[in-house]
Amino acid sequence: MKLLSGQVSHTLDAKNRIRIPAKYKNAFEKQTLYFVSYADKCIFVLPESALQARLERFSSITTAEPEKLAAKRRILSQIEEVEEDSQGRTVLSQTLRARAGIQKDVVTVGMGDFIEIWAKEKFLADEEEMSVADAYEILGF
Repeated sequence: MKLLSGQVSHTLDAKNRIRIPAKYKNAFEKQTLYFVSYADKCIFVLPESALQARLERFSSITTAEPEKLAAKRRILSQIEEVEEDSQGRTVLSQTLRARAGIQKDVVTVGMGDFIEIWAKEKFLADEEEMSVADAYEILGF
């Protein structure tokens, strides 16, 4: 899969639909995509292969581990399959929008092998907390 990077600003339409930007969508090689609510900050969009790799960690969790089982349930209950209409639009559910704080304006960000969808206001606030120079230093890039 092509490296996903950069950012695209766009807006929800009146029916709470977006189009996943072509520069990202084309890189997923026709895989089924999933929305994953993540930490009340943003929505991950993962291709099935990347999601399966992450979920593999859950396969050994049993009922003898109630805390881990509850965490697994919480995560899996927040995953929704991306379903596009004939014009390539997909609805962001009320649940996903509420958890990510998305009202109208969004920023989609490439994150290597997945993308994130942010409320524009949250993305800009998050950007202000760390300079590009700091990011390079933190990651040793």
